[in-house]
Amino acid sequence: MIGIVEGGAGDIAAMMHIMHDAFDPRFGEAWTAAQCLSTLVLPDCQLLLAKDDGDICGFAMSRWVFDHQELLMIGVARRLQGQNIGKLLLSETIHQARNAGRTKIFLEVRDGNNAQGFYLKSGFTPIGRRKNYYKNAVGIDPDAITMLLEL
Repeated sequence: MIGIVEGGAGDIAAMMHIMHDAFDPRFGEAWTAAQCLSTLVLPDCQLLLAKDDGDICGFAMSRWVFDHQELLMIGVARRLQGQNIGKLLLSETIHQARNAGRTKIFLEVRDGNNAQGFYLKSGFTPIGRRKNYYKNAVGIDPDAITMLLEL
């Protein structure tokens, strides 16, 4: 059974196999372990882990300033995508944000990423676009769609 638990810096190494599996390398969206650690040590950052019998199968990272929360990323092992693990992680992120008195959650998603539909179904609305935001070596420069969920 999948459970959602709080994670910490000690979980980053184990989480990295999900990071590399979940994000298409053509778009340069995966973070390095150093990026994850440097973000997680900042005040008001959170790491949630989806675990199946103790094994990490997904994660969500977010941070907040005052009453606004930013969902930095959700990643789920490819072989388990479509089994509601991302939904569990997002639901817990939203639940905790509401309980903490946050009024909005923001995120950015690559234009054309299947996750965009997932966020729309979860109540997020597009509010902006960052042209050619994602850069990579193969010359694909898709836009980032900024989305908002009012809590």
